[in-house]
Amino acid sequence: MFAHRYRYLFVALLAGYSYLNLHFLDTLSRYQITAPNWVAAGVVLAIVWLVWEGNHLLSWAIPAVQRRWPWPWHPLLIHFVLSLLLVLVVITPIVWVVGGAYEGYSLANLVVVFKLCLVFGYRVNLFINILNAAEFLFRQYRQSQLEAEQLKKTTVQAELQALKAQVNPHFLFNNFNVLSLLVDKDPASAKEFIQQLSNVYRHVLDQSNRELVSLSEEMQFLESYSYLLKTRFNGGLRIQLNVPDTYRNYYIVPAALQMVLENAIKHNVSSHNRPLTINVSVEDSPGLVVTNNVQPKTEVEGSTRVGLRNIRQRYRFITQRDVSVVQQGGTFRVTLPLIRLSKP
Repeated sequence: MFAHRYRYLFVALLAGYSYLNLHFLDTLSRYQITAPNWVAAGVVLAIVWLVWEGNHLLSWAIPAVQRRWPWPWHPLLIHFVLSLLLVLVVITPIVWVVGGAYEGYSLANLVVVFKLCLVFGYRVNLFINILNAAEFLFRQYRQSQLEAEQLKKTTVQAELQALKAQVNPHFLFNNFNVLSLLVDKDPASAKEFIQQLSNVYRHVLDQSNRELVSLSEEMQFLESYSYLLKTRFNGGLRIQLNVPDTYRNYYIVPAALQMVLENAIKHNVSSHNRPLTINVSVEDSPGLVVTNNVQPKTEVEGSTRVGLRNIRQRYRFITQRDVSVVQQGGTFRVTLPLIRLSKP
């Protein structure tokens, strides 16, 4: 606010309003201050301008210092406390130069003038700091609204990506092809396959419009999803789930785990002779760790690279912890932060 392009207009309006108040209330004559009107107007303008510009300087200096030496107090509080000292620094030389040196007031009159100017300076300072705090809070409110909208947008994008992965022709063709084979050879397995397929679709639909989903729900989904994948790849894919029950009350973003698995399957060979092994475990940070052996395909179908980027964006809106993606040697590792919701 203090750096507003119309700040000098604001200073002039505030100074003019303040002087008119002094003039019509006859404040100066009540305290036996005989300074000419133009001197009084000049003092009012000087105080308002110097207090404003001093706050402008503080609004630039405090963030710069805080970036180098962080402190736990809110910047607005630090700003206001320092601005009180600023007013004292501004008022003292003005009263001394104008009242003492120029007007030749006695010490008793100087004390009266100093008190009046100090009260006026503090009132001006309080007023502009309230305006600054109001603008700051409004900006924070607008920013939180924008972040909420962005989170909603990326969440919907992820849900659509997950749903698209489930209903795209390749997925349907592959699963119906597996199902048709099972119906002839193993009706009992075909029935189980249909049940797991319905569980997958139910989960994708149930997680709509949710910012977080419990790890317990995701693991139940993953069991059904893994069943479909392992049945389809027939020994070419191994999925190991090593998640203790103590972590299942934590939360992750919806569809994140599914996207990580799809990414591994999409970019790696998975055959009976060269099985792709995906391991899902937990580390103490806490985080959900998904690792797979790297055996890249010679040709990979076109990718928009939305998956992992989308997961990272959604996590940034919810927690300061980032999604870790690391490839070391023959292992690809993705770590999804686990979120513990505080009890109400």
